[in-house]
Order: sequence, then C-alpha cells, then structure tokens
Amino acid sequence: MTLTFDAGSIPDYSVRRTGGTTVTVQMPAAAWQGERKPDIPSVRGGKIVASVKTSGNSLLITTKTKAFGFIKVQSPDKPQVLIQFFRDPIGARWKPPSERKPLPQVRPEPRPAPKPRPGPKPAPKPAPKPVAEQPAAERTAPAAQPQVTESDLGPEGTKHKPFFSVPHTVRTSVAPPPGADNGTAAHAMRFKATDKDAEEVKLAELEGADSARAPVVALPGSEPLQGQGDAGVRGSVVPPPAQMPLSGVATPGDNASAASATVAMSAPPAETQGESSVSQTVSPPQDIAPPVHSVAAGSGAAVSGAVAPPPDFLEDSGQQAVAQPEVVEEPAPAPEQVAESAPDEAVQQENATDEALPEDGADAVAEDAAQAQAEQPLTEEDNATRMVEKLRNDALEAQSLMINGNLLAAKEAFEKLLPNALLPDALREEALYSLGDINMQLYSADPADKFDEIAGAYTEALNYNPDSPKAPRALVNLGLINLKVGNLPEAKAYFSILQNKYPDDQVIPSISYYWGEYYFRKGEYRKAADQLQYLVQTYPENELVKDAAFLLAQALERIGYDEQAFQIVDYIDKRWPDYYMARPEYLLLAGGIEMRLKKYALAKDHYFTYYNLNPEAESADIALGRIGDIYLTQGFKQAAREIYEKAARDYPDKEGGLVSKMRLAEEGIYDDPTMVQMVSVFDRPYTLRPVNVYEDIVEKYPDSPLAPVAQLKLAMWYAFHKKYADALGASQDFIDKFPGSDLKDRARALGDKVFALAVPQLVEEGNYKRVLRYWESYDFIGKGDTKVDDNTRLMVATSYWKMGQPDQALEIIKPYLGDTQIPDISSKAIDLAVGIYLDQYAWDSMNKLVDHATQKWKLEPRQMRQLKYARAMALQNMGEAKEALPLWAELGMNPEVDPAFRGYAMYYMAKDAMKRQDLKRVFAYAQEALTLLLQTDGDPEKVKDAVLMSIYATERSGRYEEALKWAREYDRYITPENPEWAPTRFKLARIYKKAGAIEEWKKLLQDIIDKRPDSLQSSLAQAALDNYAVENQAREYSPAPQ
Repeated sequence: MTLTFDAGSIPDYSVRRTGGTTVTVQMPAAAWQGERKPDIPSVRGGKIVASVKTSGNSLLITTKTKAFGFIKVQSPDKPQVLIQFFRDPIGARWKPPSERKPLPQVRPEPRPAPKPRPGPKPAPKPAPKPVAEQPAAERTAPAAQPQVTESDLGPEGTKHKPFFSVPHTVRTSVAPPPGADNGTAAHAMRFKATDKDAEEVKLAELEGADSARAPVVALPGSEPLQGQGDAGVRGSVVPPPAQMPLSGVATPGDNASAASATVAMSAPPAETQGESSVSQTVSPPQDIAPPVHSVAAGSGAAVSGAVAPPPDFLEDSGQQAVAQPEVVEEPAPAPEQVAESAPDEAVQQENATDEALPEDGADAVAEDAAQAQAEQPLTEEDNATRMVEKLRNDALEAQSLMINGNLLAAKEAFEKLLPNALLPDALREEALYSLGDINMQLYSADPADKFDEIAGAYTEALNYNPDSPKAPRALVNLGLINLKVGNLPEAKAYFSILQNKYPDDQVIPSISYYWGEYYFRKGEYRKAADQLQYLVQTYPENELVKDAAFLLAQALERIGYDEQAFQIVDYIDKRWPDYYMARPEYLLLAGGIEMRLKKYALAKDHYFTYYNLNPEAESADIALGRIGDIYLTQGFKQAAREIYEKAARDYPDKEGGLVSKMRLAEEGIYDDPTMVQMVSVFDRPYTLRPVNVYEDIVEKYPDSPLAPVAQLKLAMWYAFHKKYADALGASQDFIDKFPGSDLKDRARALGDKVFALAVPQLVEEGNYKRVLRYWESYDFIGKGDTKVDDNTRLMVATSYWKMGQPDQALEIIKPYLGDTQIPDISSKAIDLAVGIYLDQYAWDSMNKLVDHATQKWKLEPRQMRQLKYARAMALQNMGEAKEALPLWAELGMNPEVDPAFRGYAMYYMAKDAMKRQDLKRVFAYAQEALTLLLQTDGDPEKVKDAVLMSIYATERSGRYEEALKWAREYDRYITPENPEWAPTRFKLARIYKKAGAIEEWKKLLQDIIDKRPDSLQSSLAQAALDNYAVENQAREYSPAPQ
C-alpha cells in the first residue's frame, strides 16, 4: 500500500499494530489541513488486506488474518510511504501491551575481586639466540594456507577479537616466540586488534573509559637479532621454527633478518604454561625507541601494547613513516587452561600503566626511535623484507578497494603488484584471480570488446596455480564469457573441465543456469527449459534455483506449455511466497499463465497484488486492464466497466489504458480479431466509437503494442462499410508500419479479400483504371502467398487488355495455359487469350495455343467450337484459306455455334463463293453473314462487304430492283468523307441507269460531282452526264424510225 502526500512533504506519522487484525497509521492533528483526505482504494483481490478506512486523523487498515507482519519504507525522493504486508505465522501471537507478561529480570552475579599479585622480577638480558636457517624447499614453495572460514572464529569471551575489515585470507594469528619463557606472564605481550583505519592506528588504544596511549614494553630476553639493526621490533615478532610452514617468499639472503620478517600464517597459536597466552596482531617491523620498562602489579598479569604499521619503503631512512593497515589473523579458540579472569586483569594492568606514563615520556620514545633509525643503515635484506611487507599492505589495500566496489582502482592496484618479483606466491595468486574477477564484473554486460582482457586474466591465474581453490570460479567464468560472445566449443570445454575436475564444487549448478539463460536469450526456449529444469530438480537448495524457476516458467510459457509453466509458478508461490518482492514482474507472468488456463481467481490475485504493490509501477496499467478482462470473462460487466474506466482515466497514454478504451468501445474482448467476429461489433447503428478509438491509437500512439491491432480493426471497419479504397489503404499502412507483426498475414488476407470484393463491380462498370491502380499500388495484392483468387486475377488481366497492355494481361494468365488444365479457370483464360490474339492479329500464337489446348486438355463441345473458330481465323489470316474453309463450313452450318462466330464463318464462305463466281451462294452466304453480323455488332467493314456482295450478286444476275434495294442499304453505312463513298455511289448510279431510272442515275452522278469534285469518280460522272446530253441532242436530229 502506497501513501502519497499532496503537500510535497511527509508529515510526522506512526504506523503500529493496534489489534489482532488492525494496523493504524496515525497522523498529526492538523494533517488534513494541507492534505485532502485520501480516496479509499479498492482492495479486492488482496491476499492480506481486507479494507482501508479513515477515522479522524488516522487510517485504519484491516487484515484478513492475524498471521501477518508489515514493514514501512519511506521514499527518499518522493513524498511517499510504502507499507508492505506479508504473511508471518509469528504475527498470530501478537498481544496488546496490557496483556503481555513482563520478562523476569536477571541479576548478574558479582565478580570476585582480583587477588593482588607480586610484581615481576627483573630478568637479566639474555644473549641473542641463533635463528635456525629456513629449508630451501620452504623458501621456494611456501606451504598452502588452509582456507579460513567464519567457523574459525573463536567464541565470544576469548582474548582474540576478529578484525573484519580485511578478507578472510589475510586474517591470521602469530605463534609465540620459540624458546620464550612461558612460565611468567610478564614475558607475554598482547597486541589488540582495533576497528580503525590505517591513519588512526599509531599505537593501539587500550580497552576502558580512561585509556591513554600505552608504552611499548620490551620482553625480557628479546634483543635485536644479528644483522637486523633497529629495523626490527624488539620483542614483537620472532622467526618461527624451521619445521613450521611459512607464508610469502624468502627475501634475498636466508638469514635471521629475512626470517624474522616472515609470519607463520597457518600456524595455530601455541599454548602457554601459565595463566595467560601470547596473542598479537601481525605488525611489520618498524624502528622504535628503546622500550620503557614498567612494573606491573601481579606476577600473572600480561602487558598489552601495540606496534604501529610499517612505513613505506624509502631510501631516506630518516623520512617520516606512513602508517599502514594492520594485518590480523582470525583467532583460534582459546586453550581451555587459560583463566577467564586473565583478560580483565590485563586490561586493569594496561590502564594502570597508561596512568603511570606521562605524555612527555611518549614523545621521548618517538624521538629516540627516529634518532636510532637515522643512525643505523639498512641492509639489502632489510630493504627486501620491508618491500615484501609493503607489498602485503598494498595487496590488502587493493582487496579493500575491491570489496568496497571501487573496481577500477582495485584493478590498477593489483596490476601494479604483479610485476614485482618479491611478491609472495600467495599474494600473486590472489592478485591474478582477483584481476579476473574484477574484469568479469566490469565488462560482463558487454564482454565482446574486452574478451581478451577478461579471458587472459583468468587464463594466467589458472596457469599460475591450476589447483587453487579459486580455480572452479575461474573456469565457470571462462565458460560464461565464451558463452556470451558465442564461442560455444570453448564454453563447452571449460564447463566440461569444471565438471570433470570439480564435480562437487558449489559452482557446478551455475553451468545449467548459464546454458539455460543463453538458450533463452537465443529464443531456443525448449533447450533453455531442459537446462533450467535439470537445475531445479537436481539442486533444489542452490541459491540459483529461485531465478532458474522464474526463467523456466517463462521458457515454458514461450513454447506454449502453460500447464507445466503453471506448475512452476505454483512451486514458486509455495516455496518463496514473497519472491514477487524482488521480482514484481513475476506476478504478471503468473497472472498471464493462469488467465490462459482459466484459473481466474489466482490470476486476479496476482494482478491485484502487482497493482496494489505500486500503482505507479511500469506495468500497473496492464495489470488493471487484465483485471477488467477477468471480470468481463466471468460475467461481471459492471465491475469490468469500472476497472476499464479507471485504467483509461489513470493511464490514458499507456497500453492498459488504451486497451481499456478499446474494450469500452467494443463492449467485449477482441484481441485476435477476425472479420466474422468484428461484424457483430460494427453492426451497431449510430455508433462511431470503435473507429474513433482505432484512429486515435494509430495516429497518437504508433509505437504502442496495441497499434497493430487497432490498425487491423480500422481496415476491417472500412471493409465492413464497403469503403474499399480506405480498407485497402489501411491494410497497406499496416504492412508498411508493422512488417514484423504476427498479424501481418491477417492484414494481407483482409486486403486481398477487400480487393476481390471491389474488382467485379469495377470491371462491370468498366472502371479498369482503378482496378489496375489497386493492383499496382498495394504490395500485398498478388504478391507471394497472396489470397487473391484466380477469377479476380483474370479480371485484372482483362483490365490490362482493355487498357491497352496485352503483354501484362498475357503474363497474368500464363500460369493457367500450361499442360495441366485448371477446371473453369483454364477455359476462361484461353478465351481471354484468344481475344487478345485476335485483337493483336497474333495469328501464329493463336494457332499454336489452339493446337496445344486441343492436344493437352479435355474440352467441352462449346469450348471446342470456340477453338475451331480461332483456328479457322488464324489460318484465314495466315493466307491458308483452303485449310480454313472446312472449318468455316462446319461452324457456319452448326446452329449451336455462337452467332458472332457463325457470322464470320458465313462471311468467309461468301468470299470463297465470290472467287468461284457462284452468284447463288454468294447472295445466300452474304445475306446470312449480314444478318448475323448486324445482330452481334460485328465488324462494320465486314457488314459493308456483305452488302456489296449482295449488290454484286443481284446486279450480275439481272435483278436490278434487288440490286437497287441493297445499294440503298449500303448507302446508309458510308458517309461522303469515306474514301469508298464516291466509288460506291458511282456503282449505284450505274445500276440505276441499267434499271432505267435515268433521273436517279443523273442525281447520283451530280451528287458525286458536288460532294467529291476532286475525286476520279467526279470526273467520270461529269463525262457520263456530258455524253448523255450529247446523245440526247443527236437523237433529236436523227430520222424517225420507219
């Protein structure tokens, strides 16, 4: 539950449990003066919270169960407070303060007063003992240190206090000096590990309220070793026995000075014979002033002090030393024989010593130490020893930077350490592996550019010590880095080495997780599911199982295994009921799976939890929209409407809000729209809400996941209302805007269907140009796996033919003219092809087409008659009239032949009779051809030719009256502008003269002279008239017949 304050700041408030099922948020008295009282939110579907209401200055939150707990988190940058409720069985035990029983008071037992002890007796100064030479084997290969874990820490109450500011690998204890007198407590010194930084640790502060700076007290018999000079710490660290393993590398010259600088990192603290033991931190040698002896009260008391860290290695021995951090070891459990009261007595003695030492005494010690350091020169061995200790301190500083997250600085620090030949083997190994880990953390997000650097660091570390405890981590990271850059063989090899060499290592389960993650990113969800399922089943207690289960559920969902995905979701809910706190998106995944499985109650709980967790979350709008879908699916329309309206109001520009707007407009759920489904939505009179919503989403939110659905529904809307041009445009827009959408094929199918609906009407109207514009403008029509049917294609071909593009028409119908006959379509295609060939006078192509069809296809009688006509026409025009005549005769005599075909057949038969001067057949065939051609709107030239043949036949046979009749008929088909007009009129005049119609003859000739004076027939007509006049004059002077 999120509380948001409108005033911009959070007032004083308190959240406390006031009843078994009640939590009260108490506000100050004037809280509502600057704030409006909150709207009571709906908590339907919540698992714990039952209701929320206001009471005065308080909010009362009622829960469904007593077994709960809650936390409140205040936002650092917003005036918001998040109150998170969770299931907690312990919460059922809650009681009000008045019913709680007070706890019994425990009185501490009085501590006995310490017994006084005699002071230590001064001991004579012993001569320096010879140091045993370190074996060569130990100098070259230091013994491996046991891994220090948290269980190595001593119990509380022991003298050793762990110093946790450094990694476990450098926590160590120091063995007591060999040969030291353990019988006297005064011969032991304890160095206290302090939780301070390097600058503060000059001299360790003693425990207690009145602690002051403690002096450094020399142990009896601890003079400087031979050759060490003042560089060693008198009485601090002595070389370990020769048989104990040493840490680090031997410095040049295996003498006592070099040995004294090494620390037995793996040696446990030695037991003492007295009441107290020697316990101290690892402090490198440093020049200090001669110790000031003090006598402690009591012979068994231990003297406690501290040694400052070493200075950086300087050639100028007089330069002021810089403090470095201490190196400590995790303490081992204290021996049983050590008395419990010894630490307290030591502290008391330390305090007494501090009080006894004046401040100027400490200054004198420092001055003497500086003077002694300046007077004594450093040997080569001392310089090497100091360098080793400085390298140790530098390594500690690099590790501290790495732990604190300053990876670049840590990387630089480790890289500076590696070139130094004096770097101990253990630290070199640590540095190499740490460099690999740092590179992995820095560049693992995009490792391609830094692959050589990452892999090289790990490879160098493995080559240096392949049996290191860190080797498994290096191998798994090498496998992972190769996996990320796609080097699968190398990744498999590294993982295989890891599994074979370290089968029980804790990083083994991560191999399956990395493979599963890799396959998931590649979209190979089945392989990802196999890897992740193996991890979940084989290593159920591994820390990666939680995320692996989540990824497994996603992979199963992607491959459509919703039942199995639900089992994983149910497993996560029951094993990690608060997993959604770390991964809120899990709630959306679970809800989606449960919705598809119709487990609506569970899905609603998950969606409500997501929304109530944070109403401003990235996908809160989607969760709210899904809740509305659940209510609508279950039949709660009013509840669904309220949820949709809230989502549309609160998230108007987000996907959930847009979906809710669409739901309200469509009054239903249509996420996978088909034309059949949307008809019921669109067939509502007087509503434009759907189209308005679609256009709003498409225009204002083109990048929304909902935009493709809205674009498709917009095209459906136009198609339903027969706005075919708009529908085709909307379909084309879909393909242009969303080429990768899963709905692309549906948009193409819709466009094809709309085109098929529009074309027949356009062809019938003769609007061939628009048909071609649609066909050529929209990419989805007629391309690839188009849904445009064959009949529509033939209409497109017809449109090309009619628009004067026969080649494009023939290209479209070419697939239908092959060897395989397509029922109904092939016959229409060949008819169209014959028409195109006739129009183009492509007689040879038509003849070949007819031969192919008659040989390959099974044709109906009607189709056969059509092909015979086409063949006869081709032969006739190719000059093979004799071969064509039998076909014309067959077609002309068959009354079932199409009248247009018969008209042409009779025409060519009349032409053949003309050649043979068979006037009877000429007249008969010409008359039949004329009738059929006029009936079928045949070729006008052939109509006129048939009339001329009729005139010729009647004239030549002496039937002038009939000839004049057909001559007058012919005169109707030509105009004076026609080149044939004058010759035809001249022939007609001649017929009139033969028939004795002199006046008609003279009138026709004069008409030719008047209308075509420049023609040859005009001259002939004038001459004929002149001759006729001369003949008439001569006849007047001729003697009368006797």
